[in-house]
Amino acid sequence: LPHEFQTPATGTPLEPRTEKTNLAEAVDHFERELVLDALKKSQGVQTKAAQLLGTTRRILKYKMDKLGISPTYPDGVARDL
Repeated sequence: LPHEFQTPATGTPLEPRTEKTNLAEAVDHFERELVLDALKKSQGVQTKAAQLLGTTRRILKYKMDKLGISPTYPDGVARDL
């Protein structure tokens, strides 16, 4: 194997899945977790969340719509800067 594949992986190991999932469901779940985490870290500021994810706000908004993630927070304020 190439050297970069021989080094130990960093980060949190994934737990084995007990239920059967197709690829599309797994990708949606993974994207949802990433988007929610970025929104939490950015305190709901979508532009900053997009930057954390290495994408644009437009793409982030598309993903949020696709994944059913609301752009508003408990205080009812959308944070689109």
